[in-house]
Amino acid sequence: MKPTEEWRKLIFNLSDQAFFDLVRNYLGDIHTPFNKHNLLDQLEAFLLKKANMDQIISMIDSSDAELLTAIDFLEKANIGQLYALFSDEKPYYSFYTQLMNLEERLLICPVPGKKDGQTVVISPLFRDELKKQIIDIDLFLGCRKASIKKNSKYSWYDIPVISAFVSGLMSKKGRAKAVIPGRNFSSGQGEIIKNILLDNSLLYQNGRQPVPVKENFKRLFSLDNRDVSRFFIQSYLSTDPLVAFIYENMRCDRSYPDSSFARLARCTAYLAGLDEGDIQACKDKLIKASLAVEDSTGLRKLNPVLEAGEGKVVVQPDFSLYAQGALSLEENMTIAFYSEIRELDVISRWEVTRESFMRGIRSGISADTFIKLLEKKSGSPLPQNILFSFKSWEEECQGIAVFRGCVIKVDQRFSKLLDNNSTFKGYVKEKLSDGLYLIPDEDFPDAMKVVEGISGQSLALPPEAKNTDMSAAATIGYDFRRFQDYEKPAAKAKRHDISERLLKKIEALDITKEQQDILADRVHRKLILSEDQLEGGSVRYELMEARGIDYNRKVRLCQHVMEVGGAFLELSLGPDETLLMKPLQLKKAGKDMLVTGDEIPDGTPVQVPLRKVRYMRKVRTSLMG
Repeated sequence: MKPTEEWRKLIFNLSDQAFFDLVRNYLGDIHTPFNKHNLLDQLEAFLLKKANMDQIISMIDSSDAELLTAIDFLEKANIGQLYALFSDEKPYYSFYTQLMNLEERLLICPVPGKKDGQTVVISPLFRDELKKQIIDIDLFLGCRKASIKKNSKYSWYDIPVISAFVSGLMSKKGRAKAVIPGRNFSSGQGEIIKNILLDNSLLYQNGRQPVPVKENFKRLFSLDNRDVSRFFIQSYLSTDPLVAFIYENMRCDRSYPDSSFARLARCTAYLAGLDEGDIQACKDKLIKASLAVEDSTGLRKLNPVLEAGEGKVVVQPDFSLYAQGALSLEENMTIAFYSEIRELDVISRWEVTRESFMRGIRSGISADTFIKLLEKKSGSPLPQNILFSFKSWEEECQGIAVFRGCVIKVDQRFSKLLDNNSTFKGYVKEKLSDGLYLIPDEDFPDAMKVVEGISGQSLALPPEAKNTDMSAAATIGYDFRRFQDYEKPAAKAKRHDISERLLKKIEALDITKEQQDILADRVHRKLILSEDQLEGGSVRYELMEARGIDYNRKVRLCQHVMEVGGAFLELSLGPDETLLMKPLQLKKAGKDMLVTGDEIPDGTPVQVPLRKVRYMRKVRTSLMG
């Protein structure tokens, strides 16, 4: 449905009183006979006229823009959620009055079908123009533009650290506690990495020896380094989804003061359908995990270290490797499986030992792959003494071989067929004997299909041999890009205040004082766009307010709101005491009258003596409700 069609349907279904009030306000007196469809055509044309559209937009102040952005951002905003975002800045009666004013200015509307009017959206008629000139998430969140904060040193989620930790964890010295020399990493950060590796089946504990699961690492090898870091971060935060979502929603080029972070956290919770919980605890967790840092401007999200330049490895004759630059996770992990970490820094030092080399072979990455990586990244063949040692260690290692995989056993009538099947042979890690084949875990499902095709049987993998997936892989449950991809309005609306000119025009009109007051009130509520609306219009009287000592007017206004319905009373009792209430009863109390009802929004019973009321105003619950 086109935006104008959405809007027309909404306006056409208003009560007759609300519909004709709108038409009279914008188009003037209604002459009979009239056609409601024609009136709607005229109203739409009036509002879409460039001069009038510009004036509507120009009367939106920064407070309006904040609230409109929140409504747009949350898409279908619950009024209670909206107020929670602004409760630190304004009392409920002020917030609610502003919300209803945006509705009577036709900038927002309740969601069709919601009879209680508790959910609002941006009016489809003005949606595009508001997005171009008004909607500003920086203004709404209160965050500040800032230069991107880069880590000055590695954090636990950076690729070199993860690789160094895996190397240390698999070494004899590091099995109980991984050692990362050259950097001050806490044991707590080491435990974070270890738990992520185990929880995602990237490592499994074989007795005291952690063993890498090559096929699961392969799933990460296809990601770039930034996404690998994000995977580890999300895995760590997966026990607290709200913190994970908040981290995703923070921009690296913004800083978030306390009030800004609180608003970001609440929006995140609403969009993700989660309880907002303890916002300070969310902030503390991000800081403790080195995912954010706080300074004088607010909370800043830290970026993973992305090393510059092409990755290089210098190979020394003493079996030392010096690695620097942007090596991928696969390249880093290949070095980690085959080497011992000696120092982690901008240029990291590794050492290939007999034990580490054999460990690399047993990890499932071939020695030839490791050698080709070193030659590619060093730009030259390996020294002869190193190649000789590698060959010797490889032969020694193959004397005792340990593989992880699945075994397929078939009798003689099938083994001959499988031995001659080139597809099946491509899946075989090793033929153990006639009719006995070792298949890597990741190739097992495809190998099974070949066996099933030859045997004509439907076979099932024994439950205990099934490949373990990365069960704790972090996922995002909603579209967080609205936080990341937004841009400031292309053209900021210019403020154009015509209220003073309009008020002077009203004073000069030949109408009653009461009619002048009604028109002046419309000007203050930003419902008058041009002087044409003051000419020849039909000003319908409506009791809206009562002030000071006008006791009878207060009584009539209370009675009017209770009889007609669809409105609340805003009561000012003193300089700093104002409440919004739904009046239910008016009763005599001595020489005074008591108005009793429920305070909005919490429903607390309240009663107020009318003589104590300094100012009383009718506030509609919804023009379109």
